[in-house]
Amino acid sequence: MMKGTLLWNLWTAVFGFLFVFSISTQVTNFDTAIYRGTTAFLCFFVLSYVFRSFWSFVTAPADKEGTHESAQAALSSDMDVEETSKMVRELLNEDS
Repeated sequence: MMKGTLLWNLWTAVFGFLFVFSISTQVTNFDTAIYRGTTAFLCFFVLSYVFRSFWSFVTAPADKEGTHESAQAALSSDMDVEETSKMVRELLNEDS
């Protein structure tokens, strides 16, 4: 599940529009500034969506198979401990 909502995408897109539009109005005419701002709006919207997807993939918890394997490894190590302690007891009993 992705972190956050589409509202984050909207806010970053609005920021991109305002940023590019404000810089573009100083250099070009109004129509070109609107076109560049709209292009920036779309690009920022898509890039924030990609970033949110990537971020939720990176921060996702481990899957259940990984926890099952670690639990199985812990169970086998417990069996090794029991076998080792049994062997040590047998060796101590032989010396007596």
